[in-house]
Amino acid sequence: MQQSLDALKSAGTAVIADVFDSLQLLPQVLDNSLQPVGAAATFAGPAYTITGESINFQGGDRAKLGAIDDMPAGIVAVWASMDAKGVCCFGDLLASAMRARGCVGAVVDGGIRDGAFMEQCGMPVIARYRTPAQGIGRWRVTASQTEVKMRGALEEWITIKPGDIIVGDADGVVAIPAPLLEEVTAKVIEWSRSESGAREEIIGGLPLLAALKKYGHL
Repeated sequence: MQQSLDALKSAGTAVIADVFDSLQLLPQVLDNSLQPVGAAATFAGPAYTITGESINFQGGDRAKLGAIDDMPAGIVAVWASMDAKGVCCFGDLLASAMRARGCVGAVVDGGIRDGAFMEQCGMPVIARYRTPAQGIGRWRVTASQTEVKMRGALEEWITIKPGDIIVGDADGVVAIPAPLLEEVTAKVIEWSRSESGAREEIIGGLPLLAALKKYGHL
């Protein structure tokens, strides 16, 4: 698994998306409005999914805390807020707990707060928006490690299951369904080698049409 993750991180989301196209599959690119908190960072790992609902309630969100406590190392936390408006899914203390458990990144289709801390916390966070308003009493976790819906860039909703691979970098975030991991990784490695060769030759002066004829894609 780790070799596949390293290869996917090295290749980047653009190559992964191109590989999906080459396989005549729609690239599973998450919504372009999801933006990094702080500098963009590259990460890859299996999805640990969390979803919730907007609802008025009393007391703390024990399901949220339990979901974070149960996170294994190496995962990407995928938070599907289901269009919660104006409130955060988590802040600095919960982000710290996630990092301490070895979470390699978080993708939040919703809000976060304490953004200044998250920019320095050492764990990449990508979110839809920032807000000072807490979620306690307004939004709560209803399930973890279950199939969730995230907004997509090329389609309205993308289904993500626990264990699907999530890759993020400066270009965005892409999901790879777990059953496709081996096939996609093999193709990504092949394309990365080809792209590196094409780049070197183009820098050296090879005409673009000649590069297209030689490599088959640019």
